Amino acid sequence: MIKYGMRRSRRGEICPDCGVERHKIYKHHPIPMPAAVGKGLWLVTDCDCIKKERALKRAQREAMLAIPPSNPLPLALQGKTFADFEVNPFNKRAYEGSEQFARNFAKVKDGKGVMLSGDPGTGKTHLAAAIANELREKYSVAFVYVPLLLEKMRTSNVPLEPLLAADLLIMDDLGSERGTEWTQERLLIIVDGRLSNYKPTVFTTNYHPNDLEKRVGTRVASRLLGNNLDLHISGTDYRLWKTASPSSRPPFSPLR
Repeated sequence: MIKYGMRRSRRGEICPDCGVERHKIYKHHPIPMPAAVGKGLWLVTDCDCIKKERALKRAQREAMLAIPPSNPLPLALQGKTFADFEVNPFNKRAYEGSEQFARNFAKVKDGKGVMLSGDPGTGKTHLAAAIANELREKYSVAFVYVPLLLEKMRTSNVPLEPLLAADLLIMDDLGSERGTEWTQERLLIIVDGRLSNYKPTVFTTNYHPNDLEKRVGTRVASRLLGNNLDLHISGTDYRLWKTASPSSRPPFSPLR
């Protein structure tokens, strides 16, 4: 009597390409099966052709997996780093806090993120992009320009799963959208969904934290202020500072 799992074999056919004989092997099922299924099944061994074909497909899959994912940031932000950020007395704390957040990202287990606030042109989006560029090769990163995201959500079906599941989400220009109950509800879904799964988010906003409630609603503002590191940047618009004549610039020079 043949025990389950034991095999018997018989000679098979010769592969016309590589000349290797493909043996037929009868292998019993490891557990008793219904009579209609039978006690086992015949298998055919691989020849060199099949082995090479499978090895090629395996190499192709590995090569595809080795290709880094496309950059989630807009083209203008893909080159932004901490190294090329112009540090000055007004943004130094935000710079150091953002760099520390990126450096210690693996230790963030409670979903606590960063909120970069300040007037336009003070470097908030640059720092957010620098965080994303620092982490995107090791972690899944998503980026959204909030007013555009909400506009797309009004007119089409926007899948939220990628935003909720990403290891890091950048929400740029929060509060610039037209504030309605509808927009506040949509923002709450994203913000609360990420917090519930301990997923950190980096927010940029032109509004001071004390003014956020008027823009995004009480529930969203409460979650933002209670679960993120507040890094406020003061100072003048750096884009205007670069184009202004030296005599009209603010009385400080950017520090590396």
